[in-house]
Amino acid sequence: MIVGNWGAKALLIGVCMVGLIGCQTTTGDTSTPPVQGTAPALSSAPSSAPQQTVANLSETALISFELNNSGIGGYYGWQLQVTHAANNAGFIPFISNQLSSGQIQRFEVWPDRYAINVYRLGNLQYSGWIDVHPAQITVIYADFGLLFDDVKINNIADPALYLQAKNIPALLTPISSTYSPQTIQDTGGYRFEYRGPQQYGKHVGTGTATISEAGKEFATIGNAALEDTGISGRIQFADNRTTDGTIVRLNGIYQLAPETRTIWPDGQEFTGRYQVFTPADGLLRMVDGTSWKGALRNERPFGAGRVMFAADGWIDLPSGEMFPNQTGTFSCGGKTVPIGECYYHAGTRLASAAELDLLIERDLQTAAKDVKQPQQQTIDAPQATETGCRQASGTFHDTTGNSTLTLDTPGQGRGNFISYTFGGAAKYRFEIDFTYTTTPDSISVTYDGIGTYSNAATGEVLQRMTIPSGTVPCQFDRDVLVFDGVEYRK
Repeated sequence: MIVGNWGAKALLIGVCMVGLIGCQTTTGDTSTPPVQGTAPALSSAPSSAPQQTVANLSETALISFELNNSGIGGYYGWQLQVTHAANNAGFIPFISNQLSSGQIQRFEVWPDRYAINVYRLGNLQYSGWIDVHPAQITVIYADFGLLFDDVKINNIADPALYLQAKNIPALLTPISSTYSPQTIQDTGGYRFEYRGPQQYGKHVGTGTATISEAGKEFATIGNAALEDTGISGRIQFADNRTTDGTIVRLNGIYQLAPETRTIWPDGQEFTGRYQVFTPADGLLRMVDGTSWKGALRNERPFGAGRVMFAADGWIDLPSGEMFPNQTGTFSCGGKTVPIGECYYHAGTRLASAAELDLLIERDLQTAAKDVKQPQQQTIDAPQATETGCRQASGTFHDTTGNSTLTLDTPGQGRGNFISYTFGGAAKYRFEIDFTYTTTPDSISVTYDGIGTYSNAATGEVLQRMTIPSGTVPCQFDRDVLVFDGVEYRK
């Protein structure tokens, strides 16, 4: 045990000489008064790591701040401050409690060089760098007496023997409080954080990688090893999906290896290329047995690709967003389906092109009627202000959210009208531009040319139509515009 008297100091020197304990001893400079409260500038820290045995590389180390047990001299008010690590990422600077004679406080850290300051009652006694080795204890020992105070730094190669000899209760700060998780990647909507062994700025051994998506835990990798080619270890997903692949590093980004197969708990499967963990392009087999070969967005068909039905047959779609409510004529084929053209309306296969034309015409007539004769709504219209509709401008939406009316300036200007309607399961978009002039209680609209009626999913124009111009009643109060009896709000 190291104690604060001259016999103990002589014993410590003797132990160092026979090599049982490796020692660095630093004596505080008593020729100059210590600086109050702040530490002087530190010398540059070497970045190279000392030679260590491979077996110990992934083990933690201890920094032990200890005071001798003498009751004379400066026996109280000692503090250790560790300001930063020379190489390791994620280090959290700390300062010890104020210790008195015989007290010990220890901190678990990863091996590296650390910048330290030792204070007594706020006065700096020592500032410098210490080497902390794996599976060892670095003791920072405040040795005080009547005549002078010393700060001694001892590297203990046999922690078990040393701790047994000490046998003094000590406050221990664990590695989870001296190191925070390291963010190793934040891209594609996924954030990778790693907590594990480091030595002189290098990841060694295995740790735990936690992956989050939109702030929520997405997956964890236990026994994760960070390698140049990827992350090894078993992936556990929060939603219980499973994969047969590994995380590789491609173009500097951690992601699931191409051609990895992912199976969701509901039975959906995907094999192909990923953007980190999100399916990007490949073969998606849905729960009902239908498959999609092509690009994906939000785990759904996107862009051009092929739908393969569970029973038999396939169709090629110019846009996967159309599925499963596709309407139109598509290339098709299969074992029992002759290669040629197939006709669909709202996802239902039809017998002929003539039947498709009749259904599209019906949809167009329904949509045109909805645009020309909007359903009248009984409204408690707000009282118009003195200037009423002459003050209306901006973008307004009806109560259903399906129609948008835009007026660019108060009084008169250019406007735009967009309305979404539905024919079966398909969604259609009507749009037309216009000019307008307003009075306090009316708006005169002149439509520009022809409006377009199109498939909302694909943008394909299905019909062009004219809308008669005219003057309709109008009321406006701040954010509420009543246009031809229909209420719109900003």
